[in-house]
Amino acid sequence: MNARLSVWPAPSHRKKGADLRMGSVKIDIEKGSHSYNVKYSLNDAVGVKALLRDRHRISSARFRGDYAACDILVDLHSAINSASLTDRQTEAIAFVYGIDVTQAEAARQMGITQQGVAKLINDAAEKMAEVYKRWEYGEVSVEYTEDSEHESEGVAA
Repeated sequence: MNARLSVWPAPSHRKKGADLRMGSVKIDIEKGSHSYNVKYSLNDAVGVKALLRDRHRISSARFRGDYAACDILVDLHSAINSASLTDRQTEAIAFVYGIDVTQAEAARQMGITQQGVAKLINDAAEKMAEVYKRWEYGEVSVEYTEDSEHESEGVAA
């Protein structure tokens, strides 16, 4: 949003017969703050993995009173519980999307290869997408406000 600021010279700076036109200055009062909308198609594994990846940003919106963010997270938790994931799939999801370690680090902790972790995550995301399909959930939109001076924040729409 741009605001207009009018500038009027102080009387002591005026010269006799000087032009007294008003000037203007454009100030971006939202400088450093930008919003963008992200859509998650939860009928496929790619959308589910994107939602898992961004879940921490969505979670932060709860503390600002965003009830839609709460709904998205409750439904995500329900989808995980309803997807009949194996213990290893749940563990891989928890490492990579819960505590935010790399797939390589998760593999080291789990005693398997990075490719094994990737397969567990892909299979889990497919199962979760099937749950969202059964629920006819479709697509979720989330609006994020990113402040260049501060950490990104999410607001569910």
